Amino acid sequence: MQQGITMANSANQAVESLRKEQREQRKDEKKAGGSAEKQLDKALKDTFPASDPVAPQSPTKAGAPKRRS
Repeated sequence: MQQGITMANSANQAVESLRKEQREQRKDEKKAGGSAEKQLDKALKDTFPASDPVAPQSPTKAGAPKRRS
């Protein structure tokens, strides 16, 4: 029976952790000036018409910077 209590306790901790993370994300969205959906809408307007997929962030270059000889 102890195992059932431990699993339920573990599940409760996971749910609480998820809820805490979601609260923090909503708080960060408010600080950023809007919801993720609003940011995507703005990105769509900024890139229309284009064949590239919509992205609310600027692309970055992968890899290390080139070394000078």
